[in-house]
Amino acid sequence: MSESASEVFGSEPERVARFFDLDARPRRLWRSEELGAILRHQLAAPVFFDLERFEPEKAARLQATLAGGVSGGEIRSYADLFHLWRPPLELLRLTKDFAKSHLNHPDATLPREVATVLYYASILVARLRCGESLSRLNEEALLKGVLWVLAQSWVDAETRALFEEGHARLGERKPSAE
Repeated sequence: MSESASEVFGSEPERVARFFDLDARPRRLWRSEELGAILRHQLAAPVFFDLERFEPEKAARLQATLAGGVSGGEIRSYADLFHLWRPPLELLRLTKDFAKSHLNHPDATLPREVATVLYYASILVARLRCGESLSRLNEEALLKGVLWVLAQSWVDAETRALFEEGHARLGERKPSAE
């Protein structure tokens, strides 16, 4: 018997069954350093949305915004979008929807963890910089997401600073127990 065959036949039956269970969700596909690299890549990626799916007027507005028609700086990447002082709310909404589509989709191209960071970043930036809510998350749920992101060792320093700002500002709003 070959070495690999003996490994399979000598394995615990539950482990082998999990290997062949195509409906089971993988526990974790990515190592921390890989998630960090994927997040950095995604943040540096050009902000692009399929503008053909929008009404012509809205598509033209989004195209103008992406082409630098926004005060406060040019938006070339997701990092640019998240770090503008007052980013366009519509681009944050589209980014949130893009990230959300990757959270539970079995064929998602982004790891769930990276999509989660983008999702919460979009919502947090809209609240902090635009004073708007992009979701039905209450403060407690948003704070829980912020704390999850801050607990990830693979999140880059600039994104971490954004979430630290969010943590401080959301914490200020909590009533003190006296």
